[in-house]
Amino acid sequence: MASGCPPYIRCNGVQSHPGNILVLAVSEDSKILASGGYEGTRVWSTKTMTQLKRPSAAGSRGATVSLLWVRQTDEPRDVLYSGTQNGYFFAWRQVDETFEETLAIQIAHPGEITGLGFDTTNNRLCICSRNDIVQSWTILKDPLTGKWTAQNIFSQRYPNLSPQAITFAAFDNTKDRDIMVFGLHNNGPIYTLRGKTGEIASEWSAGANIGDATVDWREGILCLDDPAAGPTLFRLTDQTKARVFEIPRERKYKMRPRQVSFAESGLAIISGSDHGVVYVFETRTGDVLQKLQVGISQWVQAIAVGTRNVGCRDPMASGGTIVRRERGVVGQDIGERGIC
Repeated sequence: MASGCPPYIRCNGVQSHPGNILVLAVSEDSKILASGGYEGTRVWSTKTMTQLKRPSAAGSRGATVSLLWVRQTDEPRDVLYSGTQNGYFFAWRQVDETFEETLAIQIAHPGEITGLGFDTTNNRLCICSRNDIVQSWTILKDPLTGKWTAQNIFSQRYPNLSPQAITFAAFDNTKDRDIMVFGLHNNGPIYTLRGKTGEIASEWSAGANIGDATVDWREGILCLDDPAAGPTLFRLTDQTKARVFEIPRERKYKMRPRQVSFAESGLAIISGSDHGVVYVFETRTGDVLQKLQVGISQWVQAIAVGTRNVGCRDPMASGGTIVRRERGVVGQDIGERGIC
């Protein structure tokens, strides 16, 4: 690995996950893995890969298609937000070794919630849905009863956007932080929205479909998933394309969105493929640092990167989790969910 990083090795895995996995997310402390799919949201200990107890309504709102771990005011542990195919978003918090649901809302004009973002400073959640809707919410907690509520800030529709990912602008220190949203079709439209009203402040095009997006605000770079080519790096300052990290396509007539992620403090970029391989690229050069065979020969569309030691004890364990001593990467088959 570049910059003295030891290589990734497989340490552990979920041997019998029910149904296809559509999305993955690792908690900030890397102790818990969340998976989403047609059976709803599930949570797993990364140390033992055993499933943790979840609320009973977890699979009753349609497939879970988006996940986000957040640090939330007045909560001692990370909070998990899920978005579903039927237009629900809900929040779980951990209590001992189980999770309890604190909030559940179905948006008006329900559509698949394709992206979630969170502003920790102001306890605000932004969401985007497949039917071109973007919303922002303030998450409130009653100091006496502990009950959570969500207060809508704005809800706007942006025709033909097909939003696929969303995030708050990290270096905007105002109460109403701007929001960036990334569209799937029409050459990948990227909007910056005013955090208070949803008004379009600026827009530009990535020049290709966008399957996923991740931002390294510290370095001022943006990585997009181009389902036809591979991860694509842009500079935020001038919106120019810096590099394409090419991933071979074995299924020429099928394309699916892939999760992409920065790793190793931005020194690496990680993405899946249509042939059972997780690719680790060096951000600066574009070189392939490693090809990780995850034990399946089909789509690897869902990946998640942790940032702390996950207690890997058995480097020979098989399954869908690939872990290096200080970082964790998870890959798995996404199932039948393509570009349309």
